[in-house]
Amino acid sequence: MSTAAATPAAPLPPQTPVITGWSAVSPYGLGREEFAAGLRGGAKTAVRADPGLGPLPSPDACMVPGFDIQGLLGKKGTAKMDRLTALALVASDGLLLDDEGNRTVRTDDRTGVVLGITMGSLENVTNFLRQSYTQARPFHVDAGRIPFGSLNHAAGATAIRHGLKGPNTTVAGGRASGLLALNYARRLMSQGRATKYLVGSAEEFSAAHAWYEHTAAPGEPAPLLGEGCGLLLVEHAGTAERPPLAAVLSVETRVDIDDDPYAAVTACARRALDRAGVGADEVWAAVPCAAPSAAGRAEHEALAALLPAAALSRVPSMELLGDTGAASASLQIGAVLAAAGSDHDAQGRIALVSAVDQDGAVACAVLRLMGENA
Repeated sequence: MSTAAATPAAPLPPQTPVITGWSAVSPYGLGREEFAAGLRGGAKTAVRADPGLGPLPSPDACMVPGFDIQGLLGKKGTAKMDRLTALALVASDGLLLDDEGNRTVRTDDRTGVVLGITMGSLENVTNFLRQSYTQARPFHVDAGRIPFGSLNHAAGATAIRHGLKGPNTTVAGGRASGLLALNYARRLMSQGRATKYLVGSAEEFSAAHAWYEHTAAPGEPAPLLGEGCGLLLVEHAGTAERPPLAAVLSVETRVDIDDDPYAAVTACARRALDRAGVGADEVWAAVPCAAPSAAGRAEHEALAALLPAAALSRVPSMELLGDTGAASASLQIGAVLAAAGSDHDAQGRIALVSAVDQDGAVACAVLRLMGENA
C-alpha cells in the first residue's frame, strides 16, 4: 500500500473548523519551538525525578524542565496553585501572547475554552484528603487549596487570565481527552454558541499520579510518565483571522465495550476517514498515542494494518515524551503540525491522530494540513 499523491483541495466551506495556532508545554521545554526541535532531534526526555517527591514506583519521569510556577506566572495567586493549572496557563500564554506579553490573538465574548484532563490535580486532592485524616481535626485543612481541587479549575483559570467569556468546559477522558475536547468545540461552534475556541488537554506529573497509574495496571511495569499541555486555537474557515494550519475534517469517538482495542480503533479510524471523505491510502501521517499498555500496542497494530506503512513513520513516536496521559492527543496534534511545518510535501496532505484509554475510550481525528506552520 502506498500513500496517494496530494491533490489540490477544494476551498473549505466557511463553517469548517480550522486550527490557526498552537502551543505546547512539554518535557522538551516551555514552547512550541522547543517541542518541534526536540521531536525533530529524537531526543529522549526521561530524567531522574526530584527526590523531594518521595518514593516513586519508577525513579525516572519526563517532566517539563525549569517549570517554576511563580517564576513563570508571578507570585499573585500562585502560592498554592497546582501544577496542572500552571501548565494550562503557561500554554495559554504561549498561544495568545508574544514574548513581551502582548496579546497577539483577538478574542470576543464568544471565545471559549475546553480543556481535557484525567481527574484534575491528583496531588492537590490527595494532599487535601491526607490533611483531613492526619490533622487533629478533620476540618483542619488548608482551605486555600480548595478551589484548586475542582475539576474545572484549570479551564476556568485560563479563561479568567485572558478574559475569555465564551463557553468554558472541562472534559475528563484520559488519553482521549484532547480529541474529545476538539469534538466538543467543533460541535458548539457548529451550533453558533462560540466563534472560536482554545482547545487542548493537560496532565501533571506528581507522586500521586505515578502511584495511581502503577496500581491501575497490576502486574505491569511502572510506566514512564510524562506531563505537559497542548493547546490549539480553533476558528471557522470563513472568519479565521490567521491562515489555517489544518482543517478538522472529522472527529469520531467510540467505547471499547468488548475488550478488543484493535477492533475498536480500526472501526473508529474507518468511520473518521469515511466522515472526512478520504481513503485510508490518502493518509500521509498517522500518530497513535503510544500508550504503554496492551491497548496502546493494539492501537499501533490497527493503524499499521489499515494505513500506508510510511504514514506511521513521518511523525516521531510519542514514546519520546513518556506517557503524557490526558495531554497526549493535543501534543500529538502539535507533533503533526510541527512535522508538517518542516516538510514542503505536507501541504494538502491528510493526517490521522488516534488515542485509546485504559477505560475503553477510543477517538480519532482526521486533519487536512494546509501549509507550513512550524
